[in-house]
Amino acid sequence: MFTLPLNATYCVTGGTSGIGLEIARLLLQSSPPCRVLIVARRSKELEMTVAMLAQECEDPDRILGAIADVSTPSGRSAVSSAVNAAFDGVLTGLINNVGCNVRKQALEQTEGEYDAMVQTNMSSTYFLSKLLSPYLFKQAKEDVSNGSVVVNVSSMAGVYSSGTGAVYGMTKAAVNSLTRSLACEWSKFGVRVNCVAPWMTVTPMLEEAVKKDPSALDKVKEWTPMGRLALPEEAAGPVVFLCTKASGFMTGTVLNVDGGLGAQGFDGPCC
Repeated sequence: MFTLPLNATYCVTGGTSGIGLEIARLLLQSSPPCRVLIVARRSKELEMTVAMLAQECEDPDRILGAIADVSTPSGRSAVSSAVNAAFDGVLTGLINNVGCNVRKQALEQTEGEYDAMVQTNMSSTYFLSKLLSPYLFKQAKEDVSNGSVVVNVSSMAGVYSSGTGAVYGMTKAAVNSLTRSLACEWSKFGVRVNCVAPWMTVTPMLEEAVKKDPSALDKVKEWTPMGRLALPEEAAGPVVFLCTKASGFMTGTVLNVDGGLGAQGFDGPCC
């Protein structure tokens, strides 16, 4: 059982499916009870997810939703307003989970696709962390023993070339670097900043990417020592661990969740 700080509050971007949904679910299952604000772009999916999680935790007051596109300044501003309204301007943890990818080689990637990935994967993490920092700092000041946390969801594509495209890998490598820098800068404020880098995980985004050729994942399984892909909850678990008291002396860490891939060295295609 995960042990969270008392009266903890969390904001999870991209929280309606895949890893983000499981992060929200695990936070709500942890103890003591916490409150979670999930952020998503699509109102229908958000409403359905909030209703589902409220039923699961048997307390509708513990789960809230905010409609926002965090790849845009206006969307991030909407998240800040939602956090302020929901949690009275105090935030225990920010989970930067949202991400997108268009799997193409660099010579085939369009400028529009490049911009979308940079803004969604990289800029949202940087600017949302800055925008919500006053709420995180306030929480850390009020609860010195536990502080507050930022957990970024990156990818093994930011550690090795994994065949998912240069732009995606570049943005995720930037998130890894940002994690280390913010960890050093924000430690004096009582904020821990860590990162989880999953290998390929069975999410709707991945299923859509290989829809035309599901057999493409057979090679991925061969390259992975554990011989399979991760389940969303297996990527979400380490994220929630980094929110708990058990990880209280960890900051600036990029935690690979990769089925042993990093231990043996990647043996797949460059692209």
